[in-house]
Amino acid sequence: MVIEDDDTVREMMCELLESAGFRVAGCRNGEDGIMAARELRPSVVTLDLHMPGIDGVEVLRRLNSDESTADLPVVVVSAYSYDRRLGCWSQVKAVLSKPFDLDDLCAKVRAAAGMD
Repeated sequence: MVIEDDDTVREMMCELLESAGFRVAGCRNGEDGIMAARELRPSVVTLDLHMPGIDGVEVLRRLNSDESTADLPVVVVSAYSYDRRLGCWSQVKAVLSKPFDLDDLCAKVRAAAGMD
């Protein structure tokens, strides 16, 4: 699952991950992402931090506090990846700074999904 508010970035990430063999759902904001994660139970969530409304740290807090999503691995993909609050979330398996390397994104998602 890709949670990203920038349409262009979200579509590019979804296409890249689909071409790498993943089934992908894209969500344009944190609220939609939380609801979709509860419903779809994805193998991995990629998460932008700086989004309008519910930001990425709040998404992490809500996913962690819900029994059905508390164990979902998360790969943070954000221009604001230096956020020191990320260290307290065991769900965060990797952090990629924007702009990111496409091969690195696929590798981090595979590793977070336990596919490496």
